[in-house]
Amino acid sequence: MSGLLPDLASWALRGQQRGDNNNNNNAAENNHQRQDGDVEHEALTPEELRAQRVQRMELLRQQRLSSSQGDQQMQHQHQGEEGTAQETVNAADTAAAATSKGPEPMDVDPPSTTSTSTSITSPANPDSPSTTQASSTTLNNDTSSSSTKKKRKGDKESDASRKFQRKKELLLRKVLGIVLSSSPRTNVLDLSLVTMDIGSTDITVQAIAEVLSNRVALSPDAIPSEHSGRPKKSLLAYLSDSHRKAAEELKTLRTSSASNGGGKQSHAQQQLQQQNNELIEILQEIQKQVVSYSATVLIEPDLFELGTDSVAQLSDCLLGTLTDLSSSITFGVGGNIASSFYFCLVDELLAQDASSLERVVTEIVDAYENALLKCESVLDNSAVPILGGGAVGVSDNSPMTIVSALSSLCMHKKVAEIISERSDFLLPPAQSPRATEMVRPRANNNPLSSPPTGVGGGGGGANRLLQQFMANLAQQQQPAFKKRSGPGLEKFTFLGMCFRLGIPTKNNPTFSPTSILRQSFSALESATSQQRQQLRLYQESCNQLLHNMIKAGTKPRQAVMDWFVDGLLVNAGASATRPDITKVSSPNLLLNMSVALLKLCEPFVSDPKKHHLIDPHFCSEPSAHKGVYASTGDDAVPRLASSEDIANAMKVEYNPKNAFVTQLFFLTARAVHFGIASSLSQHESLLRHLSHLHWQITSRGSSSDLQSDPQFAVYVSRQRAAEVALFQEDMVADHLRFLQLVAKVLCEMKDEDLAIMPEDFVSDVCHVITSMAKLKPKLLRGIDVTFTFKQAVKLLSPTYASMVRNYNLRAMLGDVLYELFLPPSNDVDRRESVPTSVYIDSRTNETYLLSDPGAQECLAPSLLLLYGEVEHTGYYDRMSHRAKISSIIKYLWESSEHRPAFRRITQNKESFIKFANGIMNETNTLIATVMQKLPEIREAQVKIKSPQEWAALSEEQQKQISERLEENEREVKHALPLCNKTLQMFGYLNTDEDIRNLFLLEELCARLVSMLLHVLTKLVGSKGLELKVDNPEELDFKPKVMLRDLCYIFSLFATAPVFQEECAKSGGDPGLLRQALKTVRRLNLLQGDHLDAFAALPDLMEGAAQRVAEDEKLLADAPDEFLDEILSTYMKDPVVLPSGHYVDRSTITQHLLNDPIDPFNRNPMTIDDVKPATELKERMNAWLEEKKKAALTSPN
Repeated sequence: MSGLLPDLASWALRGQQRGDNNNNNNAAENNHQRQDGDVEHEALTPEELRAQRVQRMELLRQQRLSSSQGDQQMQHQHQGEEGTAQETVNAADTAAAATSKGPEPMDVDPPSTTSTSTSITSPANPDSPSTTQASSTTLNNDTSSSSTKKKRKGDKESDASRKFQRKKELLLRKVLGIVLSSSPRTNVLDLSLVTMDIGSTDITVQAIAEVLSNRVALSPDAIPSEHSGRPKKSLLAYLSDSHRKAAEELKTLRTSSASNGGGKQSHAQQQLQQQNNELIEILQEIQKQVVSYSATVLIEPDLFELGTDSVAQLSDCLLGTLTDLSSSITFGVGGNIASSFYFCLVDELLAQDASSLERVVTEIVDAYENALLKCESVLDNSAVPILGGGAVGVSDNSPMTIVSALSSLCMHKKVAEIISERSDFLLPPAQSPRATEMVRPRANNNPLSSPPTGVGGGGGGANRLLQQFMANLAQQQQPAFKKRSGPGLEKFTFLGMCFRLGIPTKNNPTFSPTSILRQSFSALESATSQQRQQLRLYQESCNQLLHNMIKAGTKPRQAVMDWFVDGLLVNAGASATRPDITKVSSPNLLLNMSVALLKLCEPFVSDPKKHHLIDPHFCSEPSAHKGVYASTGDDAVPRLASSEDIANAMKVEYNPKNAFVTQLFFLTARAVHFGIASSLSQHESLLRHLSHLHWQITSRGSSSDLQSDPQFAVYVSRQRAAEVALFQEDMVADHLRFLQLVAKVLCEMKDEDLAIMPEDFVSDVCHVITSMAKLKPKLLRGIDVTFTFKQAVKLLSPTYASMVRNYNLRAMLGDVLYELFLPPSNDVDRRESVPTSVYIDSRTNETYLLSDPGAQECLAPSLLLLYGEVEHTGYYDRMSHRAKISSIIKYLWESSEHRPAFRRITQNKESFIKFANGIMNETNTLIATVMQKLPEIREAQVKIKSPQEWAALSEEQQKQISERLEENEREVKHALPLCNKTLQMFGYLNTDEDIRNLFLLEELCARLVSMLLHVLTKLVGSKGLELKVDNPEELDFKPKVMLRDLCYIFSLFATAPVFQEECAKSGGDPGLLRQALKTVRRLNLLQGDHLDAFAALPDLMEGAAQRVAEDEKLLADAPDEFLDEILSTYMKDPVVLPSGHYVDRSTITQHLLNDPIDPFNRNPMTIDDVKPATELKERMNAWLEEKKKAALTSPN
């Protein structure tokens, strides 16, 4: 314990003795106590000293009361005298007044018109010959100057001593704001100074405690104002300011001493050094006493009249940390935080009374939490009471200020530990009764629950009843939630109350629906930038709070990580399309959580040497992830591989090299999934809804209707508000860098470890970066996406196709390649805004798609396989995925680097059949859609163009026709681009002979011919006129280009006998081909060998038709056992299914491509489950040979 308590105890004891008129008996003892405080410290306990101090403060209060009564008597005695009596008081009158009042250890003069400071008299030494004079109250500067002159006349010290004394007086004035009554008059008016008589002309270390005791014992009325219009400083603010000023002077003096300390010193230099040392001792004593008094006033708030609200004063000082760093109580001079007033104060509280420190911290944190709960967003800036009586001078209690104050509070390890041990730091344990306790939100923050402005409490009973009713109604409309839940995390945990605040999306005043559509683009961008700045600063405050908590030691750090685990566990449903608001936290909290964790990850994310510290087996160890990556139950996290594949990997022991780095990595990855990834999904849904609403409004009338539509304005307002947080540049960059690390870890991981990784790792990398590429591509500048590309290539490769079985996830990998790495061209010009640095490899100055060795090896066959796999992703999604895959395949086909890889796909017949099936299914579907919708479009257009026919329809009929027309046009616009790309892909792929031969396989050829003839019939057949719409260009309908591509494909297969026979079997009309040939020649759509091959095809079809007729006649009476049980056709390659039925291999192969089940019993099966029907095949061959021999010997 520092020397404050002994010194103040000595003063209190001396004062009591003087009050008891025992001056003569105790003078020697008092002098001894003043000089040696350590003896007193050993004699008295802190409790005894505080008791004596309380007794002394009560004595002072009684003395002030008697002094006040004495002043009133003097005022009655001098009522008839001249006005000059108010300016000058006779020394004898002063002495008499002092005698009548009794001993006054401290007094404050009433301010006069000429006074420049407040005067105070310290407790006098009863043995001093100038006791009476020292205990008198100085009323004005003239009296003070007169007293000083008398002292100087009797002062026989040297000029050097007087100069040094003056230096100490100036130091006292500068640091403590105190002027001694013995100091010379100053012409500078400074109302913030306090004049004081300490009973001695010399300022010593021993006198500091007495000086401060006089200063802190002042009454509030006696405290001088700072400057005009500024409030008075609180006691703790004054003491902390004095501590800082003392530190600054100490730094200056030590620097001066160090510069003069070298070499042999002269007598003058030695004397100066001695003086500096004495000044240093005085300043150190000031710091020590200031801290000790501050601790005492917090322990015993009622001890000093200025300290009754000491906790509120400390709160005020902490809140001021953000606004003025130079005067911050946590700012140490020279950057040493441990030397700051706050650190010293906490250490002193721990030394004096640790329980008081816990009480003070609890009161402040409780008050800050209540204030944060009253805030709705980071934009709130209302001054709300922090503590019961309010803190002096507090004018800004914005959320950022409060969180910054909490961060400052946690800079001391012990305080951080106290906070981490609070009952509200974590959620109730999962199995505890409190966890399932239901909570209904209070409606006290609802505007309807509080009286409107101007409505008082008196009178208006009906108004009060209405307000109460509305408040109750608002409360009933808010759903109840469990204490251990996402909402509970926000309302009942320390960090949750900080992290819950963000930018409001539904009621953002800056983007109000009433004005959003009238604001200029520059105004909106400026407002967005300002709100992003506010959000960024608030998030930085939260990040600093976490940083301080984690640095505080093992217990606070573990408590913080447990809070994050709790937060992820209760928000397991946050990634749902429509999250349950009674179970999950707000998007603001989830986004802030991921932002905070990303900042904690920065040290190892930015250091490649630390990436190996991430242990993948964290996911498989329940004691490590604590349920965040559960493999079973309702909240199980899907893994890349199936449960059978990961069984062995889950058994590997978890023994990390760095448990904290691994824990941070995996918790952050999960937080990103619930944070920005989920928010982007919600935002994209909002944009789709907004786009549809825009189409609905514009279809009803002019674009001016948008400006007046309230619903459209609401959605635009929400879009703008949501994009403030979602597209904050620094935040997005942090997320993208972390996701690149995730991709790198997956790329470099062993296969057995990769199997246990969550699917969300891959989907989040793909989703976040593609969303940014589509919505805000400029934010991708400077981001190295190499491992995103490598991850896509690796997981799409045939090697990992059996591991990653989620078709939607594989489709997302294809989307990444399209959105990020396909360079701009004529058919993807909308992607020109993607920065070049994204798809160009800086090491080769070529695109990743062409230069990456892994891509050259396997990407082409991977994409052909993926084209077939996306069949299982849904109708509209499938079309979108295949359109993107087609563009990439075309780009790779035109590259010589990838041509060998395309040929290698012919080595995997099964994979190619899947691709071919997908491309033909897609083409058939698209053609069917287009050919159905185009006639309907033409019919509607004809009706609309006929005034008489249109006028004959009712208004409801006209509306239905118009809406149907718009819907058909929209669907055709969606289908035709992919239809065109698919036909083109058929063309350029089949220029390769090996690939063309695969399309001629029995499993594929029949479907290929059927598709081609179907399209040709629609284009040039008898119903071709029905396709002639009024606006083909707007619909991207190009019949000439489509006919050219179609006839080109016919020419590639025209010479193949199998193709000719399939054309005949399918009932193809040679006349249709000849009609198409005429159009091709007229429009010059084909040239050279391709034209000749297509021209020869009709005759070849007729010859093949004769051969087919002969075969059908030969097989007409085949036994039923030789017929396919599905198609009732003669089997060429019979196989037996697991259900025991016999079908042709081509039939079941085609069936399994679309539906992987046994068609007879609906059990799952694959092509590997079928077995050749060898015995049946032998009987069929023998029967067929006999039929052929009989046909040869037959006369017909």
